[in-house]
Amino acid sequence: MTGWTPSPHVWHRPRPTAAVEDPPSRVRARERSMMTAVLDGLDTSGPVLVTLSGRSGLGQSALVRWAADRAGASGRRVLRARAALPESELPYAGVTQLLEPLDLPAASPGPTPHEPFPGLAALLRAARKCPTVLAVEDAHWLDRESLHWLQALLRRSAGTPLAVVCGGDDAAAVDPGWSGRLGSVPGPAAHHLTLAPLPPDEIAAEVDRVCGRADEAFTAEAGRISGGRPAVLNDLLQRFAALGHRPAAAEVPVLRTTGTAVLGDHLMSAVRTLGAEAGEVVRVLAVCGDLLDFPLVRTLAHAGSLNERRLRAALTRTTGIRVLPDGRLVVDPALRVRVLEEMTADDRADLHVRAAELAHRAGAEDRAVARLLLAARPTGSAWAVHTLRREADHAVREGEHDRAAALLAGAAEEERDPGERARLRLELAAVHLVTEPEAGDLRIERLIRTPQTPAAVRLHAADLGLTGGGTDMVRRSLADALTTAAAPERDDLLALFWAADPTGQAIGAPTVPAVPPLPQRPASPAQAAVRAWQLALYGESLDEVGSLARAALADDRRPDGPLIQTVLAACKALCLADALDDAESGLNRLLGALDGSRLRLAAPQILALRGELNTRRGRHAQADRDLEAAEQGASRLGRSDALLPHLYGIRAIVDVESGRDDAARERAATPLPPAAEDSEHWPRLLFARGVVALRGGNPLEARDQFRECGRRLLSRHHLNSALVPWRSLTALTCHTLGESAEARRLSEQELALARRWGTGSTLAWAQLTAVLVAGREDRLTGIRSAMGAVRSAPTGPEYARVLAEYTALEMTENGGDRRMAALSLAELSALTAAHPAAPMAVRARALAGAATGTVSVPGWDTLSEAEQQSALLAGRGRSNRDIAALLGISSRAVELRLARVYRKLRINGRQELRELVRAMEGH
Repeated sequence: MTGWTPSPHVWHRPRPTAAVEDPPSRVRARERSMMTAVLDGLDTSGPVLVTLSGRSGLGQSALVRWAADRAGASGRRVLRARAALPESELPYAGVTQLLEPLDLPAASPGPTPHEPFPGLAALLRAARKCPTVLAVEDAHWLDRESLHWLQALLRRSAGTPLAVVCGGDDAAAVDPGWSGRLGSVPGPAAHHLTLAPLPPDEIAAEVDRVCGRADEAFTAEAGRISGGRPAVLNDLLQRFAALGHRPAAAEVPVLRTTGTAVLGDHLMSAVRTLGAEAGEVVRVLAVCGDLLDFPLVRTLAHAGSLNERRLRAALTRTTGIRVLPDGRLVVDPALRVRVLEEMTADDRADLHVRAAELAHRAGAEDRAVARLLLAARPTGSAWAVHTLRREADHAVREGEHDRAAALLAGAAEEERDPGERARLRLELAAVHLVTEPEAGDLRIERLIRTPQTPAAVRLHAADLGLTGGGTDMVRRSLADALTTAAAPERDDLLALFWAADPTGQAIGAPTVPAVPPLPQRPASPAQAAVRAWQLALYGESLDEVGSLARAALADDRRPDGPLIQTVLAACKALCLADALDDAESGLNRLLGALDGSRLRLAAPQILALRGELNTRRGRHAQADRDLEAAEQGASRLGRSDALLPHLYGIRAIVDVESGRDDAARERAATPLPPAAEDSEHWPRLLFARGVVALRGGNPLEARDQFRECGRRLLSRHHLNSALVPWRSLTALTCHTLGESAEARRLSEQELALARRWGTGSTLAWAQLTAVLVAGREDRLTGIRSAMGAVRSAPTGPEYARVLAEYTALEMTENGGDRRMAALSLAELSALTAAHPAAPMAVRARALAGAATGTVSVPGWDTLSEAEQQSALLAGRGRSNRDIAALLGISSRAVELRLARVYRKLRINGRQELRELVRAMEGH
């Protein structure tokens, strides 16, 4: 039998050609020289075997093709074959390719008793007539039958002018000993060449040849990108040179971009070589290789017909595919888009759906499954919604708001229930309000204006819109929604409308349809909260304000969480009512009830109000912490201009009260965006600027700032002097400037308004002002009345100032009570001990010196401010734990400070420190 018929199942392809231009002859010069000698001596040397092995992509196939082309050009017969993974289990697939050009006569397929190696005898006869070269690329994929056939050919080829040139990758082979098996055949001369990545000198030579003289950084990067693979290097340099750039370090970013494209092309060429099923596996690896073990990858790719071990071996050695430490295979991230771009959009979406479902069943992390779902078409599955929502919550906690928005948008597309979809869109709007407020406004407006939006979602949408600063948009939307809404939703929508502008006098407020006022008898807790704030701004009905605000905080228990703006309204009203414990409790509960984007949006406002509350209490360290946190939170929002005057104003006051005059001046003078001037909080900053100017000895500027503060407040009908005592400070400034009549007029107004409102702090301020701007008569009576009023107020700045004036007048006025002066001085000293540089602390020390003369304490001036604070508090009987809480430090820090105090003052302990402090203060 002289011939045979190839199996009809063999995968026939066009003759293999280079995927890219083969590298020039300068590359692999040693190997080319050796093969030239072999080929040139073929006529006289008899059979010869040349094997070229090494990692895939190092030029084995290019050298095999080069040898075949050279042999053909010199008149030798050349038979070519290129093994492939899809054919690796098809008997004689490689032999079929080799023998095809011989046009052997038909015969029965496969071996027979007379011809165990089909076609071999015919090939030997042909080779003896004409020197023949067999060129086999990717020999590691040769089927076993073809490999045995080549071994038999070499054994029987004695005296025949025959050369077998094979290139492949030992590590990727089905049987890694392919080159050893061929080389073990006795007889033929054998040359075994193992290729390594191109050395630096050859890479540099190629760079210089293709691109021109290059610097070391460029050459090194070219080597890194190419991995020393000749074809990749040549393609990379040719494309870079075509762009017209110089091979310099400055152009390395261009080289990297080019390299990504080149590596992608080589990867896709390798994928096509591996076959259609293997190509589908590569696409799955590009989508989710890091999530699934390889058997699951094969399942997802429907590649069950491929041998798993062979397929994995092939992919492991393919350019652009990496092996992770856990053994999973992934496509290089930079090349994933290139792998997937040849798929249709529908096919990509379908692959991501299947990958997400399988990854979810395999227990992959939410982040990974969510990434797949975002690239998939909606599945309508509940698990997909839950996964996207959980991962969106995590993204918000991590501050990844853009990713959270994408996840929530995907969840909303997945959700089939209209009510749940509306809630997801509300969450999406909240995320947008953090970083893209305009986009958030549009979503909020759509939710408010859509009648089908569930009532709870519409209420929280309006609340979030106000919290995010979209006041005008929300008021317009609410005005329209109120025309169709029904109770009880209408009651709460009305409350939120008035929460946006309680007195209806906001600067630049848009014109909206007529909206009814809040009823005097609120119909819901939300209405009670806003009504309390309205009355507080007008300075009316203190008892009713407290009752409404407390009821609002106690009764509002919404299943979807509190309405931020109504809780804030109730807490602000309680703050003006001197009910600071109730206000703080409400703020703390609100902070605890919020999470995610709602918390990020609301926290700056909540913390700013709590910082103001702590300032009113005289807790400057706590106020500093709250205000610092509020400022940091506001800086992370896309829209916070309206809040900044509140933050800067309160912080400037805290700086003044803590004795940090330079910081107060700097903060008060900080330029703010123009939009901040229209904020309801702008008067607070004007007031702070006036205080700073007055503290700096500039009464004219102070008076102007206080007057502008008052004008702004009056324009909004914010009449309550508990907001800021601008009339009192203006009166004191006018009194300093000799404008006695204006000072008395403003003082009388303040006193009348304070009596109408009725809180101790407000009344005490007004009475103190009246004492300071009045003549000498009845000063002692007036200050005693102020002291009586302030006893019911928090121990904040107003309390300290009244206490200081009371002490001074009891000490100096005829009829003063020296014993009461001493007691009040001790109280004032204790209140101001935490901040020795503060104005009231300085005043306390001056009063103590005036009372009995100052006792000098050797070494006191060597103490730091922190050490003086701790020493004064300890000397007045405070425990280390109390001092730590007051100063906001640890008990250990207090111990270390006091140890330094004892050493510097040369005393032995707390008892001696108490005696020194009492002596300093005249006791």
